[in-house]
Amino acid sequence: MLFSELGLKASSLEAVTKLGYLQPTEIQERAIPVLMGEPVDFIGQAQTGTGKTAAFVLPLLEKIDRTSKHVQCLILAPTRELANQIHEEIKKLSQMEPIKCLAVYGGTSVGGQIRDLKITRPQIVVGTPGRVMDFIERGVLTFEHTKQVILDEADEMLDMGFFDDVQDILSAVPEKRIWMFSATMPGPIRDLISKYFCDPITVKVTKNILTSASIEQKFVVVKNHDKIEALCRILDAEDEFFMIIFTKTKIMAKELTDELNARGYPTDALHGDMSQESRDMTMKKFKDKKLSLLVCTDVAARGIDVNELTHVINFSLPQDNEAYVHRIGRTGRGSSKGIAISIIDSSEISRISQIERITKAKIERVTLPKVEDIRNNILNKATKRFSTLVENVTEDASFTQFKEKFSSFDQTHLIKGVYALLFEQSIKRYQKSYDIELAPRPRDGGSATGGGARVERGMQRFFVNIGRMDGVQPGELIKFLCHHLQVRSTDIGRIDAKEKFAFIEVESAHTDQVLNLKGLLWGQRKLSVELAAGAPPRGRPERSSRGYGGNSGGSDRNYSRPKY
Repeated sequence: MLFSELGLKASSLEAVTKLGYLQPTEIQERAIPVLMGEPVDFIGQAQTGTGKTAAFVLPLLEKIDRTSKHVQCLILAPTRELANQIHEEIKKLSQMEPIKCLAVYGGTSVGGQIRDLKITRPQIVVGTPGRVMDFIERGVLTFEHTKQVILDEADEMLDMGFFDDVQDILSAVPEKRIWMFSATMPGPIRDLISKYFCDPITVKVTKNILTSASIEQKFVVVKNHDKIEALCRILDAEDEFFMIIFTKTKIMAKELTDELNARGYPTDALHGDMSQESRDMTMKKFKDKKLSLLVCTDVAARGIDVNELTHVINFSLPQDNEAYVHRIGRTGRGSSKGIAISIIDSSEISRISQIERITKAKIERVTLPKVEDIRNNILNKATKRFSTLVENVTEDASFTQFKEKFSSFDQTHLIKGVYALLFEQSIKRYQKSYDIELAPRPRDGGSATGGGARVERGMQRFFVNIGRMDGVQPGELIKFLCHHLQVRSTDIGRIDAKEKFAFIEVESAHTDQVLNLKGLLWGQRKLSVELAAGAPPRGRPERSSRGYGGNSGGSDRNYSRPKY
């Protein structure tokens, strides 16, 4: 099918053609005709990267009254980046018949956005749940004329703890049709559908967009403390790359970025602690290809829409297998091919088998490039750079003066200069050849992120709002934490369960992951997680101390660790 067969109006077809789109994706082909018809509630289930944004923007443009000065549609997205991406897509698809659209989200001036809202008088507002809720409470955003609410990446909004806000926002829109797009349908989302939707039409795209033809999936097994060395070898073995590297936490993203920059690989990070201005600058540099390496977390990567990515590197596997699908789906788009490489330790090999079943594609185990091959590749790249430099030299007066100055140097001296400038720094880290997999170097104090990116090892204490009255038993809570954090029970310390709350201790390297548990359900109770006041990371106690080990003799049952 072609876009011209979907019944879109002329201005939308002209915009689509100008953008170079000829054929709709499966979700677009199935959703657009439904959404362009009579008003309906709609559920679209499809993975990230399948063209969901255009699937709801194009039919929405058919329904917007461009003469109105009221908000006719509210679109909710989990992150600032995704809200901006939707906003930009609306601008592109409505370029032949512009409409007024405004994106609102946290991290920027509230006053400035309120001013923009009053001046712009947009027909469409795209926003994150927190900022939209703030505007509702301030009375600056009302929905008397709003007929459409769109929830994009609904499962991600649930995971990020926004679901209460989403339900409050839906309740604030009196008359509406709801279109929802989500990769998965967990229980809370199904509950929301039964509460707020009226006879919804569901379109589920089950076709797996990940194929061995478009994405070459690989994994390499190394010791955790050699991950940074493995990553550097992968980078040096490639002639060219335009790459996203995924880490599990913000701490890991920051430290890996610092380590790569220190080793001579220009890199930037994208994570939740950055200001919006810094995030925008980083993304602009990356999209303009002034930067070829971007390190980010899963949450920060939401909304990143960059074409021509050559590689996705999993420096650490995600907590759930579906997130892996979302990660690597950012490469190998359209007619281009991509490479996804996971750097894992031996304990994670079983996860690879699980992921293979989900992606329905073989993930090949590979070995790291040999040191000699890397040296040859670096030499070849240096030779190409040298040739390019020579070709671009203009033989003007400055060149003549320079030539005269260096005319006394013989060929050996000149070659030494070229070597020092173009080759020596790149190759010196490989002067001592060793096989990372077979002979890893000894630990130098431990590292949560692998290689040189160090994190102090120790336990961090957290407060959670569930206790014995909620059925908390240490053993069950440890199972819960292991499942959701994807950690071993040895990474979890004391469990101190009180009547209405509890204190838990987890390795400090997993701090961001623990805080991200906020909003998950323990029975019917929604979790709240905070750092315990006055409790910095401390060294792990001996396993024989009270509360550790099944036969330690500890008398306080709240501290006892059950055996598994």
